[in-house]
Amino acid sequence: MSSHSRADLFGLVSHNLPRWLVISVVIVTLLLLVAHPLGWILWNSVHDDTTQKLSLVNYRRIFSSASLWVPIVNSLIVAFSVAFFSTLIGVPLAWLVSRTDMPGRGLVRAMTMTAFVTPSFIGALGWILLAAPRAGWLNVGWQNLTSSDWPLFDIYTMTGTIFVCSIYTVPYTFSLVASAFDEMAVELEDAATTLGAGKWRTMLTITIPLARPAFLVGFILSFIQGMTLFGVPAFLLTPSGTRVVTTQLAEFYQLFPPEIFLAAAYCMPLLVVTGGLFWVRRRLLGRRQFVTIGGKSLRTRRIELGARARWVGFAFAMIVPVTAVFLPFAALILVSLSKAWGMGPSLDNFTLDWYRWALWENGETQRAMINSLVYAGLAATLGMILGTVVAFISERKLFSGAAILGALATMPIIIPGIVLSVGFFSAYTRPPFGFYGTSMLVIIAFVATFLPIAYSQATTTIKGISADLERAARSVGAGEIRAFLSITAPLMRTGLISGWLLVFIPIMRELSVVIFLVSPQTNVMTTLIYNYKDGGNYEAVAATSVVLLAGTLVIVLLARLFVGQGSRRTRKIQTMEENS
Repeated sequence: MSSHSRADLFGLVSHNLPRWLVISVVIVTLLLLVAHPLGWILWNSVHDDTTQKLSLVNYRRIFSSASLWVPIVNSLIVAFSVAFFSTLIGVPLAWLVSRTDMPGRGLVRAMTMTAFVTPSFIGALGWILLAAPRAGWLNVGWQNLTSSDWPLFDIYTMTGTIFVCSIYTVPYTFSLVASAFDEMAVELEDAATTLGAGKWRTMLTITIPLARPAFLVGFILSFIQGMTLFGVPAFLLTPSGTRVVTTQLAEFYQLFPPEIFLAAAYCMPLLVVTGGLFWVRRRLLGRRQFVTIGGKSLRTRRIELGARARWVGFAFAMIVPVTAVFLPFAALILVSLSKAWGMGPSLDNFTLDWYRWALWENGETQRAMINSLVYAGLAATLGMILGTVVAFISERKLFSGAAILGALATMPIIIPGIVLSVGFFSAYTRPPFGFYGTSMLVIIAFVATFLPIAYSQATTTIKGISADLERAARSVGAGEIRAFLSITAPLMRTGLISGWLLVFIPIMRELSVVIFLVSPQTNVMTTLIYNYKDGGNYEAVAATSVVLLAGTLVIVLLARLFVGQGSRRTRKIQTMEENS
C-alpha cells in the first residue's frame, strides 16, 4: 500500500472514529439499561431457582395455584374498571373544558392537571383519612349525624381502589382528548353548520369522530395505568388481604429468601398485557388516520350550553378537582396539623410539631428529601443526554441500524415500573455489579424508566431543526460531534430544558420502580412515605406527604413559568427573523 493510500485510510478512520465511539457507547448503555434487566427477567422466569436448570416450574406454580392467579384476575378487573371510568369522565370533561362556554374552565383544567402531578398513592392516603371505615372523617361525621353503626364508605375495598385509581387516571384521558379538541381545526364544523347541521349533530358527526383516536389512546393508557399501579392497591387492598399482580410481586420480595425466579415469571402477564395493548393501539391508530385539509385555525368553536346546562356541566367537571385534589389535600393538611388524628380538627388539636419533626428533627426525612432532589436531577440530566444522542443518531440516520436504537430507547414505555424494578434487582444486585442499596442503582433505574420521555422530547425538537446547518459546519472542517455541540445543541436548548423538566417531575413522584432497590441510606421521599404508612403514624405520614406535594407543585409552577418565558423568547426571535 502506497503512503498516499495509507494516509487516505488513516484520514477516513480518524474522521469516522468519534462517530463510532459515540455510537458504541450508546449501544452498550442502552443494552445495559434496557436489554440487560429485561433479559434477566426472561432468564429467571424459565429457570428453576434450586437447580438453575431450564424449567417452566415457575409458570406451573402460578397457574396451578389459585392464590397466585387470582391476583392476575383482580388486576384485570381493576384495570378495565379504571379505563372505563376514566374514559367515561375524562372525555366529557375534556369536551366541556375545550369546546363549551362552561364557567370555570381554567380552574377545572388547572385542578385536573394538579391531580395529574399528585402521586396517586398519596391520594390514596388522603382517602384513608377521609373514608377508613372506623376512623375516616367522612364516616365519623356520617355516624355522628345519623347515629348509624355502619360506615358510609369503606375505602379498603376493590370499589375504593377502583375509585381512587380512576380519579388519578382521568387526567391521562383528559389531557389527550383536550389536546385533540384544542388543536382541531374548525373548518369542517363550519362547513357542517353552513349545511344546516345543529351544534349537537355537528359535535356527534364531526367533532367526536375526529377526536376518536385520542379516546382510544386514553382508554389504553388508563388500562395500563390501572394494571400497573402499585401504591394505591398496596395502601387500600392490603388491609383486606386482597392482592393484585403488583402487590403480589412485593410479597415475593418480602419472603426470606426472596422468590426472585417466581417473581420474574409473575412479571410476564404484565409485560404481555402492556406490550399487547401498545401493539393494538398502534394497529388501530394506523388504520384510522384522520386528516384535516386546510390552514391552521386559531379560532375555537364554543358551544353555548344555556344557563342551566352550563352549571350542570360545571358540577360534573368538578368531580375530579373535588375528589382528587380538594378533599384529600384538605385531609392531609388537617391531619398534618393535628396532635392526634382521632381527635378531629379543632384549635385544641392544632400543632406544627409534625412539620418541625419532618423538616428539622428527623434525619431520615431530611436525607430522603436530599436524595429525591439529587437522584431526580442526575437521572433527568443523564436521561436527557442519552435520549438526545439517541434521537440525533436515529433522526440523522448516522448508520443503517439507527432505528434499532430508537426502538430500544422507547421500549421501557411498555415495561411497568415494578417490572423494571424486578429486572434491575436481578441484573445489578449480584456480581460483578453488586449495586444493591447504592444510589447508582436508583439513578440508573430512573434513567431507564423515563428514557422514553427524554427520547421523545429530543426527537420532536430535532425534527424542527434542519440538517443543513450541520452540513454547512462539516463542509468547513468541523467534525460531526463539534457540529452537533456548536450548532444543533444550542438550537435545542428550550426543548431540552422542557424535556428535562418532563423527566424530573415524574421521578420525584415515582414509587414502584425503586420499591425493591432502595436501602435506608438511599430512601427517596416516595419510598419513605410508603414505609412510614406501615408504622401507622398518620400524622407524620401526612406531614411528609404535604412536604412532597408542596415541593412538587412548586417545581411544576416554576417549570411552567421558565418554559413559558423560553417559548416567548423563541417566538419573539422567530418573529424578528421573519420581519427582517
